[in-house]
Amino acid sequence: MTTNSIAGQKWWKIGAAAFLSVGLLAACGDGKNESDLDDNIEEDIEQELEEEDKDGE
Repeated sequence: MTTNSIAGQKWWKIGAAAFLSVGLLAACGDGKNESDLDDNIEEDIEQELEEEDKDGE
């Protein structure tokens, strides 16, 4: 009888881990291309540097 309860506990743990993993992946993956975010940041930094150069002259 103890082997059945141990096996049952393992399946509950595996199921809970799978459920949480899928939930975490669903929350993190929004389907958008994240490289677009990095491109915008680089453009903003370049623009700020150009503005600082103009102000300094």
